[in-house]
Amino acid sequence: MTKNEIRGFAAGILLTCAVFAFFYYLIFNQGEQKPVKNVAKQTPLTEATVTQYLASHHRKAIDLDAYNQWLSDTQKATEQASKEKPKTDSDSSKKSSDNSSSKAKKTTYKLQIKSGMTPGDISSELVRAKILKSNQKQNFDSYLHKNKLEKYVQLGSFSVSSDMSIQKLAQVITKNHSN
Repeated sequence: MTKNEIRGFAAGILLTCAVFAFFYYLIFNQGEQKPVKNVAKQTPLTEATVTQYLASHHRKAIDLDAYNQWLSDTQKATEQASKEKPKTDSDSSKKSSDNSSSKAKKTTYKLQIKSGMTPGDISSELVRAKILKSNQKQNFDSYLHKNKLEKYVQLGSFSVSSDMSIQKLAQVITKNHSN
C-alpha cells in the first residue's frame, strides 16, 4: 500500500466512527439521558431489625465489655498453651531422637545404569532401593536438569548409600563432572 492509500483507509475508518457515534447518541437514544439507579428501599435501623438480621444469619450480638473479657481470656489461654508447648516439644524430641537413631540405618546399593535409562528411571531405581525417599525423587530429577547434568550420566555400576546427599549422588553417577 502507498502512503495515500493508507491515509484514505484511515480517513474512512474515522468517518465511519463519526457516523456510528452520530446514530448511536442522537438517533437511537433520541437525546434522552436517563440515569439508571437501583435504589433499594431502606428500612430504618432499629433494635428489632438488627435482632431479626442476627437471628436469620445465626449470629449473636454481645456488648463491648463481654467482647473485651473474651479477648483477654483468649490471650491468656494462648499464653498458657505456648508455655506448655516447649515441655511437650522437648519430650517428643527425645522420643524422636531415640527413634531416629534406630531408624537411621545406612543402606548401600550397587546401582546399575544401562544404556537408554533416563534420569527418571535412575531416580525410580534409587527410590526402590531406599537410597532416596519418594519425596526426594522429584528433587533429584530437577537437580540433574537444573545443573544440566543429564547428558553426563555415565553407564556402569556405582556404589551408592542412603546417607549421600542429592548432590553427592549426582556427582557419583556423572563421575565427578562439574559444570
